Amino acid sequence: MPLTTELKSHFLNLYHMALSDSQIDIKELETLYRIGEARGISRAEIDALLMNADQEGFSPPETVLEKIDCLYDLSLIAWADGTVDPDEKKTLALFCARFGFRDENISGICEYLLDEASRNTPKEQILSTVSQNL
Repeated sequence: MPLTTELKSHFLNLYHMALSDSQIDIKELETLYRIGEARGISRAEIDALLMNADQEGFSPPETVLEKIDCLYDLSLIAWADGTVDPDEKKTLALFCARFGFRDENISGICEYLLDEASRNTPKEQILSTVSQNL
């Protein structure tokens, strides 16, 4: 799969989540690479993207399911080191806002996704649940 503008933006968002507590844990990086592998993106491509992070723009996902897909990956990064820092929760909420979710729904979305990420729920199950409730 080619590294599209949307995927570049997604991986930069994941990287920002990993940085949100001012330190990148090795487990967070491993999770980032694992998410990349699942999307057909090599470690080398991710490394190259992160090295040029300041040159890339923000490209938010368009559909609700694409947004939830990205937010769930962010939740997995937040949980990668075994704990969710308050700054990681704040970062997730900021991404919800940037993705266009209404303020009154952001807290519930974050709680749901972080709870499911703590259990490592398969993404397909999350997307199926969300699509049934659209």
